[in-house]
Order: sequence, then structure tokens, then C-alpha cells
Amino acid sequence: MILSTFRKPFVVLLTVPASIALGIGLLPLVTVFLERQFARDAFSPFVLQFSVESAHTLLSVVATGAMTALSLAYSLVLVVFTLAAGNIGPRLLQRFTSELVNQITAGILGGTFLYAILTLLMTQPNFVPKITIFGAVLLAIISVLQLIYFVRHVSQSVSVDDEIAQITKRITKQLNDLQRTSNPDGKTPARSKFKHDICAQKAGYVGWFDEDYLTEIAKKHDLMIWVEVSSGGFVLAGQNVAQVAGDADDDVLESIRKHITIENARSEDRSPEFSINLLVEIALRALSPGINDTYTALAVANSFSNAFAEIAEADTAPILTIDDDGDLRLILPAMSMEELLGQAFHPIRLATAGNILMAQGFARALARLYVVGGKEMRKLVKEHAGLLMQSLEASDHFDHDLQRVRACFPEALKSSGKNTAKS
Repeated sequence: MILSTFRKPFVVLLTVPASIALGIGLLPLVTVFLERQFARDAFSPFVLQFSVESAHTLLSVVATGAMTALSLAYSLVLVVFTLAAGNIGPRLLQRFTSELVNQITAGILGGTFLYAILTLLMTQPNFVPKITIFGAVLLAIISVLQLIYFVRHVSQSVSVDDEIAQITKRITKQLNDLQRTSNPDGKTPARSKFKHDICAQKAGYVGWFDEDYLTEIAKKHDLMIWVEVSSGGFVLAGQNVAQVAGDADDDVLESIRKHITIENARSEDRSPEFSINLLVEIALRALSPGINDTYTALAVANSFSNAFAEIAEADTAPILTIDDDGDLRLILPAMSMEELLGQAFHPIRLATAGNILMAQGFARALARLYVVGGKEMRKLVKEHAGLLMQSLEASDHFDHDLQRVRACFPEALKSSGKNTAKS
């Protein structure tokens, strides 16, 4: 529960920068103490010669500059991201809050402010902490360098091509993880063995659940747990999210329920379905009449072919978790290749019907998957190719345009669809 709470991006945006800022801000307590005890008169180079007035001025400038840079940077960046979210997608702001560079930047600038303020309070007429003040100068230099890197990073983050690449990378990793953990040769037990239901206590999205803990508690009490809803799936209050086989009392069932969290919103690190939806949203916005950016939609289609190529030869199978003794303890929902491809390709195909350029790019993406795919992937790709051609034919395109789209397919797919278009 605690881990799932701290995985939320807006919570991380608060805790990570706050921890960095407090860590830097409390350093003067240590450095001033050490300077009083051991270095009161040991350092006297010109660079460390500060009078009380100059020390106050320097620390005030550092504190003011750090806070001004922090407020201006976040204000300007949020404006940029808000404008970009209108064209790319509103969930871009959620991704912004979870970026490590943004968190570190906020922590360094906030920590520099606190460091300068605390050092200013500890500077007295009879004692000027020269080394600590010099540390404030170093932090100011680091803040400037970090701010420059931050601006560069933000400019990349609002680039739609970079955003598509990052989401695709995440989808690829998630699909690879599913493929590694699935067990097509494993046999699942009969559902009749699972007598205990684990129900959701509120409506929401199934979030993070601790697979290691569920496996451990199942082994401890000689149970099997069958999770029915994949991470990221929506459930209603009272709906079954898991079933348990074996002798389990109410306390054990409640402990299992607490480690299958229900969240109010989906998160990008939960399942590939959410990341797929992000790319689909980008493509649909790009193909809308208001934006009309076909090449962005083509980049999405190419990214989908790249991501799905990772599971091109995978078989649909449940994910089985075995304990150290070789006993089956945890069963997770099967990876459905049909659902993944349908979730990605159906919306784009519907938006492509009137755009021959996009249809050609979509056809090339399907062709790549057909070439590298296994039996199940080729069957699904052939279905999508047929639907694409039927959609184009229903839109009354010329035969010449339809032939240009068919030319993008391999020979096995060129017969897809029925040519009913006008000449």
C-alpha cells in the first residue's frame, strides 16, 4: 500500500524534491558545527574572506535567485506543457510530474534556497561561516547548470516525436516483461478449486499489486491466488478481482485484498494498455481536422509495429508464478494479443478511412508485423488488413489509390478486402 502510494506521480513530485531540498537545506547545521569546532581560523585564502555585510548580501542574492528561478521555471514550463497537451494529449502533464530531471531540479533549487536562508540565520557578527558560505556559492553554480539542463530537457519533452519514442520504449518493455513471465506450457488448475472471492471495495482501476507478497502469503498458507483483472483494468465496487483456492480465513483474505490496490486513475507504469491508449490518443488528435498532422500519426503506426514485433511470435497464455518448492501460487490474466492489437489498430483504422497517405503508412506497419509474426500474429494482421481495405473501399476512393495501398502489403495480404470502389 505504501509503495503503491509513492508510485503516484503527483506524490513523487512532492516527496522526491522535498527530500532533496531538505537534505541540502540542512547541510549548514553540519558544516557550521564542524567549522566552529575545527576550522575557525584554519582557512584564510582570499576567496573565503567574507565580512558580515558581504556574507548577508551574498546569501540573500543566492536565496532570492534560487526561489525566483524555481518559480519562473515551473510557471513557464507548465504553460508550455499545457499548450503541448492540447495538441499531443492532456496526460502529458502527468508524465511531466514523474520526470526525474524535473524532480531533481526542483529539489536542487529549493535546497539552495533553504541552504542560503539557514546559513544567513547562522551568520553572526562574531562568527562568519566562510566555508559554509562558499558552499552556497557552489550550490548557486550547480543550480545554474541544472537549470540549463532542465530547459533543454523540457524542450525535448514537449516534442511529439520524443514523446512517442518514450511511450513506445515503455510499451516494448512492458510487453517483454509479459512475454518473459507468461508460461504457455503451464496448465492452470480447475476454477472449481477457487472457493474464496476477493472483491473490490470501491470502483476504480486495478493498480499496483505486490506479486512477491502474494506469492509469499500463498506459500505460507498453502493457497493459490487467481487474479482475474489485469493491472489497469476497471472494476466496480463488489466486483471480483481475485479468487483464492485453499483454506484461508478472513484475516488472510483481507491481507490479500489490501495488496491489490484500486486507484482512481490509471498510471502509465501499470500495464501496456494504458501506454497504447496514449499513442492512440496522439494519433487520433493528429488525424483530426483541427490539427491534420498525418506524419505524427504515421510515427505512431510505425511505433506500434516496433512494439508489437516484440511479441510477434508469442502465444496467449496466463502468467504463472511458482514458489521455491515448484508449487503454483499465483495466476495472472493472460496476455491477449488480439485485444492488444485491436486496442491499437481499430481506432486508427477508423480515422484513416479518408486519408490515403495514412492508409499507406498503416498498411506498411501491418506488413512489417506480418513478415516477422508467428501464426497467431499473421492471422490477426490479415484480419486488420482486410478491415482496412474494406474501410477504404467504403469511403469511395479511386481504384488507383486503393492499389497504392495494396502495394504496401506482402503478396499474402494483397487480396484483403473487396474492391468495390469507383474508378
